[in-house]
Amino acid sequence: MNKLSLVLGILVFVTGCVPQRASREQSAPLIEHDFDAPAFAIPALDGSGGAIDLAAYEGQVVLLDFWATWCPPCRVELPLLKKMHEDYKDRGFVVIGMTVDEGTRDQVEKAVAQFSLTYPVGLAGAEAQAAYGGIRAVPTKFLLDRNGQIRQHYQGVVHESVLRGDVETLLAAPEAAEGEDRG
Repeated sequence: MNKLSLVLGILVFVTGCVPQRASREQSAPLIEHDFDAPAFAIPALDGSGGAIDLAAYEGQVVLLDFWATWCPPCRVELPLLKKMHEDYKDRGFVVIGMTVDEGTRDQVEKAVAQFSLTYPVGLAGAEAQAAYGGIRAVPTKFLLDRNGQIRQHYQGVVHESVLRGDVETLLAAPEAAEGEDRG
C-alpha cells in the first residue's frame, strides 16, 4: 500500500463518511418545534420478510440511525447504539437502524447480519431518505420524542455522553397525552 492510500484510508476513518464530524462534547439544546417525523414503512432486514413501520413505535423515544455497512465510522458507532438500545428499551426507547446500502434486500440483509444488532434494522430506500431531507452523508441520526417530533439531528459520529444526555432528557419528559392533537 502506498503512502497516499494509507493517508486517505486514515482520513476517511477519522472524519467519517460525512463532510464534517459531529464532535461536540456538550449537547446542543433539544429542538423545540412542531415538526413531526415523516412516516415510513421500510423492509425489515431480520429475515422475516416484514417491514418496520414508524407508527408501531408511537409513544416511544426513537433514534433513527441512517448508516451503511461499508462506512467505517458507522460500524464503529454500532456497539454504542446497540448498548443504548439495551440500556433504555425498558424505559420506552428504541433505535431503528436505517441502512442506505444499495443492492437487493437479501444482499443487504446478509451484510447487516454480521453486526448482530438487537434493534430493528431496515433498508431505507430513496423514498425514506428523501422524507428526511435527503441523506447526503452517513451516519446521520434523528432523535424523536414520544410525540413523534424530531428533537435533534446529528450528522457524523456523536459522543456517547451527548447521545445519552439527549435520550435521557426525552425519556424524563412527560409522556404524550392520549388523543393529543399532533397536527
